[in-house]
Amino acid sequence: MAHDWNSVVERYASGAELPSMPGARTLRVTGADDRYIYVSHRLWTDKLTRANLEKAMALLDGGEMTRNYGDAVDYYRTYIADERPTTAATVLKDLGYLD
Repeated sequence: MAHDWNSVVERYASGAELPSMPGARTLRVTGADDRYIYVSHRLWTDKLTRANLEKAMALLDGGEMTRNYGDAVDYYRTYIADERPTTAATVLKDLGYLD
């Protein structure tokens, strides 16, 4: 289910509000470009790197990474990047990669 990055940019061009992990506040995606997805939460703003998200997408497509949302957070942090792993999992879930 490989995503064309242009479709990701288009999906988030006007922003989006994504449900986060149970008990957590809603995550706001504020935009996207060729290198990043920009996100904000109640207390912070940050960005997710395209290369890291695409690495996760490839691992998920190849069955080398769990599709379980909660477990994917730890896997992402350990094997891909310690770059907002919960936020990355939320975006991957919104894109249909995680259950």
